Amino acid sequence: MGELRTRKRGKKWEYSFEGARINGKRQPISKSGFATKAEALAAGTQAKAEYDNCGRVFTPSELSVSDYLDYWFENYVKKHLSYNTQRDYGSKIRIHIKPGLGKYRLMSLEPDVIQLWVDDLKVKKGLSKSMIFNTFACLSGALRYAVYPCKYIRINPCDNVIVPNVPVDKDAKAKTDYVLPLDEWNIIINRFANTHFFLPLMTGFYAGLRLGESYGIDLLEDVDIDNRTLSINHQMQKQNKSWVLCNPKYDSFRTIKVGKDLIDAFQAEIETRKRNIAHYGSYYMKTYLADDGTITQARADIVVPYKEIWPVAVKENGELTTTDTFKYCARVVHYSLNNPLFHHHCLRHTHGTTLAENGAWPRTVMERLGHRDIKTTLDRYVFNTDKLQDNAVEIFEQTMK
Repeated sequence: MGELRTRKRGKKWEYSFEGARINGKRQPISKSGFATKAEALAAGTQAKAEYDNCGRVFTPSELSVSDYLDYWFENYVKKHLSYNTQRDYGSKIRIHIKPGLGKYRLMSLEPDVIQLWVDDLKVKKGLSKSMIFNTFACLSGALRYAVYPCKYIRINPCDNVIVPNVPVDKDAKAKTDYVLPLDEWNIIINRFANTHFFLPLMTGFYAGLRLGESYGIDLLEDVDIDNRTLSINHQMQKQNKSWVLCNPKYDSFRTIKVGKDLIDAFQAEIETRKRNIAHYGSYYMKTYLADDGTITQARADIVVPYKEIWPVAVKENGELTTTDTFKYCARVVHYSLNNPLFHHHCLRHTHGTTLAENGAWPRTVMERLGHRDIKTTLDRYVFNTDKLQDNAVEIFEQTMK
C-alpha cells in the first residue's frame, strides 16, 4: 500500500493514502478538514492502520484479553445470544474473568495461567460447582471464537484445563431437584385460588411451563378452549427496565394438549376478565404489545395503536403482574406454608417426572417441556424417584420369569 501523505488545501489539512486496486484502478482514500498538519497526520495514521487491518481498530498480536472480551461480547454475544445470557456473560466477565485474566495479552494466554485462575475460583472465591463450570464455559466459548472465525490464536488454551472438583451442596441440590408431592401441591393451589397467582401455578404444574412462559400466555390467542390446546409463543422478560414478550427459550415454540382442569381454569379466568372489564369501564387497565415486543398498558378510554393482549395474570383492575410479582407467592409458600424447597421451576420438574413415572414416551416429554434434546429431559427433569426404581426392578424380574 502507498504511504500516508498530508497536504494543505486552503486553510485546512488533508491526509490521503492508496487503497487496494479494484479492476486495476487506483483507489485513493482521503479526508480533509483538519486544522493542523499534526491533526491530519494523527487521523490519517489511525485510518490507515484500520484499513491495513481490514477495519479493525486494534492489532490482534497486541490485543489484551480484556479488550478481546469486549470485542467478543459486542460482535458475538449481543448478536447471537438471548438477553438473559448476555446479562449472565456480562456479569461473569466483569466480576470473575477480567480481574483474573484481563491484563494479559490474548496471544500469550496459556493453559497453566487459566488453570491457576480457575483453581482460584474454588480456593480463593469459594464459588459453587455450577458457577465455576459456567464461568469457565464463558471464557472457553470466547477463546473458541478467537480461534475461529477470528483466527487471532491457533488453539484454545482452555482445551487442556481441568475444572476443579467441588463438593455438591446437598441443600442446594435438594432445592434444585425438588419434586412437589401432591398433598403439598393441593395446599399451595388452595391457598392461591381466586388470586392472580393461580394460573401461573396451574400452567407450571399441569403443562410444565417455565415461569416466563407462564406469564407470556395471551388468553386471546394462545388458549384454544374447544380443542383443549395451549400454544407457547412467548416468554415474559425484563429488558432494560421494560417488560417484553420475546421468543420462548431456545425458540421452543410449541402447541400442547392440556386437560380439563387447566382448560376450566382458563375458561373461568376469561369469564372473570370480561366481568371486570365491564365493572371498571374506562378505568380498566388494558394491555398492549408494541411491534418491538414491549408490553404497555393504558386505561380503556385511551386509544393505543398497538395489538391488545390478555396476559394470563393481571389484577382485578387489569394491572399487569410479572415474573417479579411471583416472588411474593414463593415467599408465602416458604414461610406461611412452611415449604422452603418450593420454587416455580419445581412445578416443571414435577410435571416431567410424573409423566416419566407413568410411562410417557421420553420424546413426548421433551417436546412438551420445550427442550432442545432428549439428554436435557433425562438428565435434568426426569428424576430417578423410588417409583421409577421400583419399576426397573419389576421389569427385570418379570423378564426373568
